[in-house]
Amino acid sequence: SKQFVDRLAAYAAEKLGVKFLFGTTVEGLDIEGDRVRAVMTSAGPVAGDAVVISMGPESGLLGRRYGIDLPVYPVKGYTATIPLEDESRGPTMGGADEDRLIGYSRLGNRLRMSSTAEFTGFDRTFKPADFKTIISTGKDLFPGAFDEKKAVFWAGLRPMMPNSVPVIGQARYKNLYLDTGHGHVGWTMACGSGKFLADLVSGRRPEIDPQGLVYGG
Repeated sequence: SKQFVDRLAAYAAEKLGVKFLFGTTVEGLDIEGDRVRAVMTSAGPVAGDAVVISMGPESGLLGRRYGIDLPVYPVKGYTATIPLEDESRGPTMGGADEDRLIGYSRLGNRLRMSSTAEFTGFDRTFKPADFKTIISTGKDLFPGAFDEKKAVFWAGLRPMMPNSVPVIGQARYKNLYLDTGHGHVGWTMACGSGKFLADLVSGRRPEIDPQGLVYGG
């Protein structure tokens, strides 16, 4: 996934003129009348014809400051990424253990496993015991494939909506849009969501019915 994103970013910068502001904090919106004039950041104001709030679980925090009620809630999940000692014993494709609710995928010569859904607010901390079930499941499914001592642990937050349906569309101000609340399928829905939103921003008719996706608050 990292390789894909790196190449996509390089293509967007070279072919589409996209400018990335890494290490930059969004501090607020500069609003005048019914439009957003600029996004206020730690690097200064960034003006644009259209502004999209797509901030994962933090989307609701920003939205509420401007009267946009977004019930996006952070749901904590864990991943363990481990080098494969014996690649022949690892999976050849992604899958899941439905009984123990563990997902796994092959990342070159590494195995990544993920699980858990915890309601802990915006807390991203973790301890080794949080990964006990993930590691034991991996050892059962792929015996001899990896050394658990080499595992790299991580915890992150999924931007969940109460009905598990993302919110995509215009919100409150004429040039302000939302694209958030994709839960654990952000990668899966990213391309389609981007195309849907691009059609809306450009005034084109989306290829799918927007009912149920557009912001209604």
